[in-house]
Formats: sequence, C-alpha cells, structure tokens
Amino acid sequence: MSEVGRIKALDVNVVNKIAAGEIIISPVNALKEMLENSIDAEATMIDVLVKDGGIKVLQISDNGSGINKGDLPILCERFTTSKLTSFEDLESIATYGFRGEALASISHIARVTVITKTKDDKCAWKVSFAEGKMTSEPKPVAGKDGTTILVEDLFYNIPSRLRALRSPNDEYNKILDVLGKYSIHSKGIGFTCKKFGTTNLSLTVKPNFTIQDRIRSIYGNSVSTSLIPFEVTGDLQGLTIDKVEGQITDLNFLSKKSTPPIFFINNRLVTCEPLRRSLQQVYQLYLPKGNRPFIYLDILIKPETVDVNVHPTKREVRFLNQDEIIDKISLDLQQRLMNLDTSRTYKASSLLTGSQPIGNVTSTKRDRGTTQTNESFMTFSTQNMNVAKNPFNASKIKKYDHNLIRTDSTQSKITTFLKSSQYVNEKSPTSNRTTNSQIQTTDSALNGNDSTEGNNKLSFTGSTTRVFEAGGEEQTDNVVKATEEDNDQDDVEVTRIENSSKLDSSFMADKPNDHKLRYVISPKQRVDINLTSIKQLREAVDDSTHRELTTIFANLTYVGVIDEERRLVAIQHDLKLFLVDYGSISYELFYQIGLTDFSNFGRIKLNSSNSDDLIVVNILNALDDIKLNIKEDIILKLWEMREMLEEYFSILITCDDADYSPDKIRINSIPLLLKGYNPPLSKLPYFLYRLGTKVNWEEERQCFDDILHQLALFYIPEIIPKKEFIKDATKDEVSPADLELIKKKEDMASTLEHVLFPCIKRRLLAPRKLLKDVVEIANLPGLYKVFERC
Repeated sequence: MSEVGRIKALDVNVVNKIAAGEIIISPVNALKEMLENSIDAEATMIDVLVKDGGIKVLQISDNGSGINKGDLPILCERFTTSKLTSFEDLESIATYGFRGEALASISHIARVTVITKTKDDKCAWKVSFAEGKMTSEPKPVAGKDGTTILVEDLFYNIPSRLRALRSPNDEYNKILDVLGKYSIHSKGIGFTCKKFGTTNLSLTVKPNFTIQDRIRSIYGNSVSTSLIPFEVTGDLQGLTIDKVEGQITDLNFLSKKSTPPIFFINNRLVTCEPLRRSLQQVYQLYLPKGNRPFIYLDILIKPETVDVNVHPTKREVRFLNQDEIIDKISLDLQQRLMNLDTSRTYKASSLLTGSQPIGNVTSTKRDRGTTQTNESFMTFSTQNMNVAKNPFNASKIKKYDHNLIRTDSTQSKITTFLKSSQYVNEKSPTSNRTTNSQIQTTDSALNGNDSTEGNNKLSFTGSTTRVFEAGGEEQTDNVVKATEEDNDQDDVEVTRIENSSKLDSSFMADKPNDHKLRYVISPKQRVDINLTSIKQLREAVDDSTHRELTTIFANLTYVGVIDEERRLVAIQHDLKLFLVDYGSISYELFYQIGLTDFSNFGRIKLNSSNSDDLIVVNILNALDDIKLNIKEDIILKLWEMREMLEEYFSILITCDDADYSPDKIRINSIPLLLKGYNPPLSKLPYFLYRLGTKVNWEEERQCFDDILHQLALFYIPEIIPKKEFIKDATKDEVSPADLELIKKKEDMASTLEHVLFPCIKRRLLAPRKLLKDVVEIANLPGLYKVFERC
C-alpha cells in the first residue's frame, strides 16, 4: 500500500515563477506592464527598443518622474507599489498599475537593469535585479530625467514557455500592435519603436499629434480619411457612465481586413467581447458583406462600479449595468450610421492606381463638361504594376490585355525628332550676321536705348554669355536650349523688347512678330536664404504635400488641351486618364518656384518705345474703377518697399525725378520664374493693384507669403475665350482678330506641353487641396469591362 503524500509549502522561487507565468505570458505582456508604469509616471516621450521580438532585448525609456534611490531595493519585490495602500483603494483606482507584481514577475524570468533619475537627483542610478532582489548596490551614472528598464533573455529559466512563443517577427508585430493602440489613446505622449541594430523607426508618434494623426501613423491614410467622431449623448447618469467618445469609420470605408475594435475603459486597454459583437452587428446592417470597420472608443465609467482585478494581465474588466451600457452605445451608433446613410456619397472613381482613395472626387467636378471620353486623346501608360514590383518574375506573369500599357512617360515622342523652325544648324552661313544683330538689339534694350548705333554694345566673351532668340529663326553658338533646367534662372536676365508705340487695353499682350526675347547670362551669384519665415513657408508646403497625387504628376504623360476657356487639360498616369485644371496646378507650381528660388530670380526687363507706358500710374489707369487716392497709396507703398522688392523679388521700381513724384514712378523689371514661359502681361495692372492692396506689409512671413501668392496669380496662364471662326465671305479667309486668337491657342498648347507640364513633372509637390482639381475620366480596366458587356 502506497504512502499518502504529505502537503508542504512550495519553494518561494517556484511560487514566484508560477505567479510570473500568469502575468508575463509573452514579451508583449512585459512591454504592456512597463508601458503603463511609464504613463503613470507622467512621461511625455516613450522609446522602445526590441531585439528578437523582445526575447533577447526589450528596453523601454521614458522621461517621467523617475524612481527615488531609496525605493530601489524593493522595486522588484512582489506587492510593492506606490499606487495602492488599502483594499478599499481598488474602488477608486485611476492608475494602470496597482498590485506591484509586474517588475517582480519580470525579474524572476529575465535579467533586469534599471537606470533612473528624478528631477532632484544630480545623477542617474543604475542597478540590476534577479529574482526580485538587487544584485548590487546602485551605481551613479550619467542619465536624463526618467527611467530606462532593460529586460534581457526573457524566459531564460523557463524553456517550456520559451518554446511556446511564436517567431520573433510575430512577437514584434504584437508589440507594435499594443504600442500603437496606447499611442492612439495617450494624448500628449510621444512614442517610438524600432528593432535593435536598425536606424529606421517602425513606429513614430509625436506628442503634439492629434488623434487623427495618430491613427494615420498606425493604420494608414485610408483609415484616417474616413474617420468621423462618435459620442454617446443623452442621460448617462442612470448607467453610471461619465463619458463615451471615440473615432469610427464612415460608410464609405471598405476594408476586408479585420481590425479588432480598440476599447479603453477608464483609460485601460481591455477586450470586451459582448460590446465588440454588438457594434459589429450594427455595422453589418450598412456595410457590404465581408467588410470591417475601424472602431476606437474611450469609455469612462464610475470607478466604484468597475472591477479591474478580474484577470492576471488586467486585459478584462467587469462593470455594473454592462448590458444596459452596451445597448446604449449600440443604439447611438446605429443612429449615427443612419444619419450618415441618408447623405451617403458613392465615388465613381479614385485617383490612386491601387484600392486606396486619395480624396473625395465628387461628381460636381465632372459636371464641368468633362464626363465624355474621346478616343482622340486616350492613351495608356508605363509598365505593368505587378511586373514593376517583381521584375525577376516578369516572364512568369501572364499579361492580360486590360493591363497592357500603351505609352511610357519616359519615352520620347515622335514630335521630339521634328526640329522646330526656331532652331537651325549652327553652321548656317547667315549665323554670324544674325548674331551681330541680336547682340546690338539686346544691348540697346539693356541700356534703355532704341537705337542700335553708338558705343553701348555689350561685350560677350567665352561660353558664359548666351543669347536666346525665342521668336527668330537662327541662334548663336552659345544658345540656351529650351530643354535646359528651369531652376537655372537665378543667373538669367531676360530682356523684353516691345515695338508697339502705345499700349492698348490688352496691355503688352503677346502678338505675332512684334516682340523678341533674349536670354542673357549675368554674373549674379546665388544667395543662400536663411530667413526663418521662408523656411517656415517651405516646411508648410512639405507638410501639405499629398504623396499619391505628387506621384501622379511626377509620372504623368501629357495628352492635350481640352478647353482653353476653362483651362482644362488631359493627362495620363498608369492605366488612368485624368482631367486637370491647369490654372490651379500652375498657381501651386509658380508659388513653389517662388519659394525655392526666393531672392534668386532672373529678371525680365520691360521696355517700350513710349517711355510713359511703363509709368505705374498709367498702368493702373487701365483699371477704370480705381480712385485716384487709392492709386497714389499703391504707388507710395511700392516706392517705400522698392529696395525689398528688388532684392528679394527682382521687381525694379524707379523714379524719373530726384525726389518722389507719384506720376514719375515706373516699373522696369519683373521676376523670371520659368525660362521659356512669358507671364501674361495683360494682367500687370491687376498685379500691381493687388500688390499694393492685398499684401500685409507689417509681418514678415505674411508679407512674403502674400507677395509670392500674388506673383503666382500673375503667372497663371490667361484664359482664352471660345469662339467659332467664320471666314470672311468676300475674301474667303479668317479675320485678323480670329487669326490672333488661333495663334494664341497654338502658343498656349505648345507652352503647356513643352514648358509648363515638364516643369510640373520635375518640381511640383502637389498639396491636398489640389484633389478637387483632378478628376479621373477613364481607366483601361473599366473600359474593358464595358466592352465585355457589349
């Protein structure tokens, strides 16, 4: 007969390991416990470092209140805490930790090192722990305020638990998931996380991020753009609820990926299956089958009605009136979705080449006479997306007809091989004669003299001096090619020669054969701009950049002009055709060029055979409804700011008299933003008027921003009105006015294709506000589906 086993107390080490196994199941549990301690310590920045999924190294650093040196000996002992003194305190607990078991449990299954410093300490203190005890006395070390806890070799003494863990990548993804959820909820706290030995951060959340920015950083732009605020209203006192608020996705958000709802009850990350099931059932009434929403809720319940000591890992809580609270939240959610459903919009297309939308492209933009597609401008672009992602398996991928691509934006067009009439052979026998004429004319223009005789000739030496004739038939050996980079204009000076003796209502408008342009390289050195205001404006442009839309413009294929009056062109990107408002696009382009080349502009010199044409008051007289006193105020302000305008913007304002006289102030030059493109000088009166009335001259940043916006507005291509061309019945030819309009349209089409849109591809950082000016009108897969039905 066998002897009955005697009951005896377990060894203390065995007890501690069993307890640790209940609390620390995997590296993510250890991280969660230490993360909550950092938040309780009022940290504003928490950094996490992970190696091998947290098994080899798991380090968390914060800038919180730190730990007093006198508390270090009992830091890792069980049931030692600063947040609880009696059992009754559990009824009103408002902190994450309260049992004092987390660090004790970790120290029994891993090697723990703590470096901490309070604000009152002159140095930091470093101490190591094993099995809940200090292994040595605290050592003074250099350190910043806060606490760093290093956990190494997790589960080194529990092989069975170590074998039960998943791969390091899976454990790391669990850590990122929990850290992301806490970063969404913890307002005013920044978080970073990275793998050991790498420089790239897997997670970055700044302390000043809004909740939408935090969700965007964790779950992407597709979720953040579909968020709507949610709040439970009505009488909540009977349900012992203080507040329920959060963020949910609207009914336009479609995702097959199942993202578990994020619930924080009394600021504690928990799982609540009844609440999850109830909310999912509400969404199933509105979303297509198989789609899942994103839900984040912050629920505050009276502490005395919540039991947080239910599960060892504290991932579950229980509270009074649970069914009633869940019903109330579900009913409010259903009402919110019902209100959304009554005004729900369905987007016909997306700008992205993938499944994620980049903005709300509504049918309003399509109503601008652009819904019809035309085979005459439909082409299709670059490489198959699947092949581009994996070029090594390109031969194994079956290429379907609806995914074949017809054109490549990087390939040359046949028109590039057709030589323009303005470019001729350098060895032309008339080249020298033309060059001399060009030099004399350019010299007379630069010196304000219409005569080509005298001793005012410029000296051209070496290859640094270039002359460019935009409207002529021949060029010098040192010609500035039309394909030269547009951002070289910092040292280029343009001379404009106007042959008309009197400026009419279309002030200095471009007319065939009545003007010439010369590009002359000047020895001006580029200036480095260190103004804080300009740097802030450039940062604002960077922050507003929309990545997907910028990619579309950077890889576009120009198709052609659709409507000069509405300023619409067609462009192609990948397998999609877009309608673009080139007026809005040009406005952003020229504003960004102005910021990039601030204080380094080229100069367009204005000249006229009638010297009175460039007097500012005569230019403003083109605007009939402006009173004389307003004109004088504008002229006075331009005169007072002339030095700044010339230094930063190449706008030269001079006076014919020694003393200031309003009727003697003239404008001699305007800035050159883009070589090969002439601003519509018919808008010069409006430019000067708005420069004097729409600019805040008192504050530096606002002043520069206003001037650059007015300059960009001035540079926008002009509107060319629609007109039916009717031939003269007696002469059987088009009238001179119609010929001029036809020439304008041809020039505009050439400028858009060869100057503006190549520059847009190179330089434009498309802001989010341009989403409303870009509409998809066709895509190849969609057309194939239409043809299949026929």
